[in-house]
Amino acid sequence: MIPKTRHPNVRGTRTGYVIRYTCPSCTAESVIVNKSARDHFREARAAVCRHCRTRINVLTPGKDS
Repeated sequence: MIPKTRHPNVRGTRTGYVIRYTCPSCTAESVIVNKSARDHFREARAAVCRHCRTRINVLTPGKDS
């Protein structure tokens, strides 16, 4: 289930337990490091760009996507 917020959606990519995404405001690449397998398999994550502090929803591709 994707959280319903007004923040822009950004598609991320998975590599191991790391989710990478590019901020739509400042075009900086950021990462989310998951500490548990349960967090890794969520469909979406609420994140804040560490460069410009913009709030975004990071959509993570599924195992088959």
